[in-house]
Amino acid sequence: MNNIMFDLIEKYDVITIFRHVSPDSDALSSQFGLKQWIEDEFPHKKVYALGNDKGGSLAPYYPDADIISDEVVKQSLAIILDTANADRVDDQRFKQAAYRLKIDHHIFVDAYANTEIVQDKKSATCEILTSIFKEANKTLSTRCAQYLYEGILTDTLKFSIASVTPDTLLCAAYLLSFGVDVVKASEIHFSTSLKLYHFENYIRSHVKIVDDCVAYMVVRKEDYEKFGLTFHEAKEKVFVMGGVHELLSWALFTEKEKDEQGNPMFNGSLRSKYTQISDIAQKYHGGGHRLACGVKGLHLADIEQLVQELSERVRKGYTE
Repeated sequence: MNNIMFDLIEKYDVITIFRHVSPDSDALSSQFGLKQWIEDEFPHKKVYALGNDKGGSLAPYYPDADIISDEVVKQSLAIILDTANADRVDDQRFKQAAYRLKIDHHIFVDAYANTEIVQDKKSATCEILTSIFKEANKTLSTRCAQYLYEGILTDTLKFSIASVTPDTLLCAAYLLSFGVDVVKASEIHFSTSLKLYHFENYIRSHVKIVDDCVAYMVVRKEDYEKFGLTFHEAKEKVFVMGGVHELLSWALFTEKEKDEQGNPMFNGSLRSKYTQISDIAQKYHGGGHRLACGVKGLHLADIEQLVQELSERVRKGYTE
């Protein structure tokens, strides 16, 4: 199945690469890493990375998305990366492409491509791409390898989560052989600015604890704006509540907009230490991985109910 990616890339002279909305490092790194490899390997091909959302605080570290016409998309091979369902693809023109290839590591939600490579046990889409290159004994440029390494590094929280396997580390070693700067990767993705440092401490000092096992924080728009942050910068800070022995789950809910009645609506990031919670996220307009999910379009009452469900689930799962 993996060889089909090479076959399709060789077949098409125009290739468009898509990612999900509100892209994280794995989405951006897989997109620009794959684009870099194709350009290195096939200089005559036209390769475009598409997406309207720049990636929040990650934007300075990645190239701008390309701007192309619908006609170009229609004649292209569309490769959609790191996106479980069609609605989350950032730039819906992927549907117009001549052929669609999906490569993803999320739990399967729906089939929207002609060919799909879905490996939900992999730690990152960048790990899937790396394993494909590694199995084919491909030589990568340092720039391509750097992108792919950063996607794996961030989606595994520096190789510290349950989805890390021996293959994950072998993929990282393979990428390092091409000159990856590990210090630079860590500095970009795990260092913080002073304003983000203050915001992270604000979360820690205002977090709510439920049943001594679940931590959550509701962040209003005025809360993050007083720190000079955008929605995208604020919503990425769910990790601040992790790493506490007693906490089995944690969640950050960030105000994005208001409904027609003027009530705040929140998007959320959910995390669990041991117990699957992805099915809970699906009930709240979301989804993702077994232990790391997103939800969206929630009111305060939804958040209270969701947090209670998380508590019941993780307490039960921890005792089973």
